[in-house]
Amino acid sequence: MLGKLRKALQSMNLTEKESTILDILFRYDSLKVSAIAQHTHLNRTTAYVILKSLLRKGLVTSSFKNNVSEFQAVQPKMLLNYIEREKDLLERQKEEIKKILPQLNSIRANLDAVPKVTFYEGKEGVKQAYEDTLDNNIGKQIFVFSGPDIVFQEMGEAYVDYYVSKRKRLGIRSFQIAPNTPKGKTIQAMDKEVLRQTKLIPAEFSFDTEMVMYDDKVGIFSFTKDKLMAVIIEDKAIVNTLLALYRYINMSIEDSA
Repeated sequence: MLGKLRKALQSMNLTEKESTILDILFRYDSLKVSAIAQHTHLNRTTAYVILKSLLRKGLVTSSFKNNVSEFQAVQPKMLLNYIEREKDLLERQKEEIKKILPQLNSIRANLDAVPKVTFYEGKEGVKQAYEDTLDNNIGKQIFVFSGPDIVFQEMGEAYVDYYVSKRKRLGIRSFQIAPNTPKGKTIQAMDKEVLRQTKLIPAEFSFDTEMVMYDDKVGIFSFTKDKLMAVIIEDKAIVNTLLALYRYINMSIEDSA
């Protein structure tokens, strides 16, 4: 019975301590603060603060006996009145929120309009950024302006093999444009084995960075000597622009073939 009563009181949007004190008061005619503190294992100051809160909510009344305050719980049926008051209050709050929703949506839209940018530094940071292109890839595909020579040089063959294997295991297809270098030709030759399509551009246009587009994000990987870093930008407009550039270059390669 005790547990059920306290749970019921807490369901009325009362705190655990408020429910505990009210539960005690329902079982006695009236109690002094010192007695309430003793029954609830609260200190007198805390008990008094909670009693003041219950008084404001109309769930407790007070009286004086021998110039000492004593507290009583309201009649049980008054709990229903309290619930009705809370219901009315919630309805009024609901209407107030409805009025300011347009303003809140406008504020949120302005926040969402600002691209989210995340920076990663060092080799381990770059690895973490690469992981995001796989673990947080809903679309299950990536579009890459690839710099395989610099990636293998700075990240190591073991890590590249790990990344490609994980991408394949997750069923994420890779479409990439890479320079026509010996390393570029080597990775192109393995395309069918690893869910990848590689288009080659003249070696003179090779680059020492890598750019990966996926979902609404673009990861930009820089491999400057002794200062590896990556930046992930989350912005649909930026990604759409880069994908348009990717498609144009891709079509140009096909037309020249």
